[in-house]
Amino acid sequence: MRLNVSFPPPGFFLNDPRLVVRLGERMLYDGSFRDGFSVSVEIEPGEHVLETAIHLAGSARTQRFELKLDPASGYHQVTVIDAKLTYSRLSGNFDKRVSLSTRG
Repeated sequence: MRLNVSFPPPGFFLNDPRLVVRLGERMLYDGSFRDGFSVSVEIEPGEHVLETAIHLAGSARTQRFELKLDPASGYHQVTVIDAKLTYSRLSGNFDKRVSLSTRG
């Protein structure tokens, strides 16, 4: 199955911190926070950990998302899963949940 992970550009932002996104041990993105990103990778059904780190002034705001993408969780006969990250200006980090949708 294919996992598409995306974060649309957040709009006006004074600074441009470094954003790092990993899926398990796999680096998905390392670059500009303001630019946003969209990355697509092949994965096996199962449990996966998506981790984000927004680097600001020597520290990082991290977030960890556990994705259960197996048939028991309703992901059977699915070819594409879209995972969308949303930034919360109130908390200064990503929302605590990833928006998941499926195709095929």
